[in-house]
Amino acid sequence: MTKSKKLFYGISATVLLIVLAVIIFSFRSSSLHKCGIENCHGLDITCGPNVPKQCTMMYMLGDRCRQYVSCEIIEGRCQLVKKVEFEECKFCVEKCLEDYKNDVVEIHRCESECGR
Repeated sequence: MTKSKKLFYGISATVLLIVLAVIIFSFRSSSLHKCGIENCHGLDITCGPNVPKQCTMMYMLGDRCRQYVSCEIIEGRCQLVKKVEFEECKFCVEKCLEDYKNDVVEIHRCESECGR
């Protein structure tokens, strides 16, 4: 085999390896970067890649508290990040449910004060 053919094959193999590395890195990066809240309503919040494109307009108790959470990639994993205000708001909503369990109107009135 001539030197020019060896050089050609060597360069081709190197380019192929670089292209494969870029494709693999791009695939892994894109799957890691897709991280968000996977459900639309309530206090039971999950993080992951299955982020809904849009949510319904319905309201569930605790939706106001969701402003105090986010999903972030931490140490390579999509994780729920809660501000202190979320725990306070959640406690307030749960207390409303406990205090007014037989009165839907009062539950909603009470819950409207949570997270302000």
